[in-house]
Amino acid sequence: MAALSIRGIDDKLHRALRMRAAENGRSMEEEVREILRTAVGVPSPEEEHRKALDEMVAAAMERRRHGPSGA
Repeated sequence: MAALSIRGIDDKLHRALRMRAAENGRSMEEEVREILRTAVGVPSPEEEHRKALDEMVAAAMERRRHGPSGA
């Protein structure tokens, strides 16, 4: 996993990020990752996992609806 260091963050922005993170129950580092994911349209690993589970459940329900194979 890559690392990113951002220099030159002014105090007002740093404070706003810290406050936003606290409001969302996240560390400041996780809050910045979430902001970046949203800005570039990349889902979080949790969102990708949830989507995969939803797809598996939908497929299982579809199979169940059509009954056993070969019937």
